[in-house]
Amino acid sequence: MKKDFIDYIRNEFDFSQDEINNFENACSMPLKKSIRVNTNKISVENFKKLVWEKWWKLTDTCLWKNTFYIDRAEDLDIALWNTVEHLNGFFYIQELAASSSPFYMSGDKVDKNEYLILDMSASPWWKTTQLSEYYPNSIIIANEINKQRLKWLFVNLDRMSSSNVLVTNYDWRFFREYLEKFDKVLLDAPCSWEWTAYKTDDSLKYWNIKNIKSIAKLQLSLIDSALKTLKVWWELVYSTCTLNRIENEWVIDLVMQRYADCLEIVPLFTKSEIISEWEKKNFVRNWPHINGTWWFFVAKIKKIKSFDIENPKEINSRDMFFWKDLEKNNKYIKQKDVVQNYEKLSSKDMKMILKFIEDNFSYSLKEKKFFRYKDEIFIFDQNIDFLWKDLFFYKTWIKIWELKKGIFVPNFNLWIIEKFEKNSFSIWVIDFNKLHKWEDVFVDKVDWYYQIIVGESVAWIVIIKNKKMKFCFN
Repeated sequence: MKKDFIDYIRNEFDFSQDEINNFENACSMPLKKSIRVNTNKISVENFKKLVWEKWWKLTDTCLWKNTFYIDRAEDLDIALWNTVEHLNGFFYIQELAASSSPFYMSGDKVDKNEYLILDMSASPWWKTTQLSEYYPNSIIIANEINKQRLKWLFVNLDRMSSSNVLVTNYDWRFFREYLEKFDKVLLDAPCSWEWTAYKTDDSLKYWNIKNIKSIAKLQLSLIDSALKTLKVWWELVYSTCTLNRIENEWVIDLVMQRYADCLEIVPLFTKSEIISEWEKKNFVRNWPHINGTWWFFVAKIKKIKSFDIENPKEINSRDMFFWKDLEKNNKYIKQKDVVQNYEKLSSKDMKMILKFIEDNFSYSLKEKKFFRYKDEIFIFDQNIDFLWKDLFFYKTWIKIWELKKGIFVPNFNLWIIEKFEKNSFSIWVIDFNKLHKWEDVFVDKVDWYYQIIVGESVAWIVIIKNKKMKFCFN
């Protein structure tokens, strides 16, 4: 491992040589594989029953109740990500420490109140789907700055049935123009990715203090934007996958200095595998040789007073240079009237869709909000009129059907709503695997659309033609 980095860790955290050796050794060891059960799709109890039959071993972790270490003695010819359970979105393969920022935001409690929540830097997506479980009745804005990554965000939101998420594609700093808009903000900030040293020593090849300070300037700009868009008396969670203090405590300290009368640190409670009791800390830093996880940092800040934007507090600090570029490039202009690609569905088309679902599946969608993009139809649970002219949406929940020349064609994602009473039947896991491999599966059913069930959980919408079953991809 790069000597400059090791020297920094030793000196900054006052590590003995033995502890430095333990740290380096831990970084060369494979991490335990951990997963998060997706309670949007399946209960933890039912998931445990499901995997017990497959001889998968689940072990509790020191973090939230839905995360487990997983060992598979059987079924090893199929990669974990390619199992039926994963394809169905019953779980997410997720490194334990990396799931901690939503954990600390929520206090590991499902909150059914209605909030407007910003996941400011949505990649790599597991945080967004995790937030949708913790806050099922809230609207979550998942902002992804990189358009190339949007498609993977869409795939994961669909697979995990994250039904209360809207996707945007803005520069992170754009949100500072929407003063006190959001009830909660999660900022998992872009960082130097020191944790990738687990994969290869080359990841630290360009690690140096100059580069780290350059990244910290961006992080400071982002957290400044996040705090400005946060409502008073509400909370921001800031996290990185780094250990150094520059990207972590320094960034936090700088915003606390500038907005000293407006912010306060919220203490966090943590418990490692080697500590039996819970400890109260201002910040949480995960260490590979102590926690057996990635290196990860989390802090929580409460906004207790509105910022005086016009007269920011002067800081007599050697670190003042961090604010200079921020103040020079702080001229983002809020869009006045957003023109959506989506449009609200006409009452004629909506009636046709409602009738189709009621006639064929004995289910009502009258409480849903319908949107149309070209010939694709999407639905959403909550009213989003108050956001319609402020934010441009790249995705509103999940595509569940198409209208082709006035004819309704359901999409495989329609199954996510819940189990239907009509035209729904169970199939074997082996047949479900065949469907994923595009192999022929024959059933004695009339040609039409059906919802298929695997085990105790809902699967997908299929179409049957000439007794042959296929997924409804469109």
